[in-house]
Amino acid sequence: MFRIWITASSLLGAIGVAVAAWSTHGLPAFVSADQLAIAIERARAASLHHMLHTLALFGIALWSRQSPSRWLNVAGALFIFGIAGFAGGIYLIRIAAGIDSGALIYIVPFGGFCLIFGWLALGIAGWREKPA
Repeated sequence: MFRIWITASSLLGAIGVAVAAWSTHGLPAFVSADQLAIAIERARAASLHHMLHTLALFGIALWSRQSPSRWLNVAGALFIFGIAGFAGGIYLIRIAAGIDSGALIYIVPFGGFCLIFGWLALGIAGWREKPA
């Protein structure tokens, strides 16, 4: 699983940097001037969570190389779904600002749920780790 987690963290890191740059330079074309400040604030919050959880996923990759565990795999999968749902959902809502975002609004809390439970799974992995 090391290769999966390291590949996922590298791709998510690259996407995170690209989206952060886009949210600064490209986002203004998608939102009205009166909504721009809040759109940028939310995009930055999404980018922050995106990158922090990408780093956590990188940590899971390193840990899984030394001591593979089912709970590390659960945490890694939850972080990926969480980044996609929470940060990705916010990104999509910002892009579709003038359009009825419909079901997209429900993706964000699902992503947040995945991030929270990813951290809990990571804690379980640590608790179950056998001492050296």
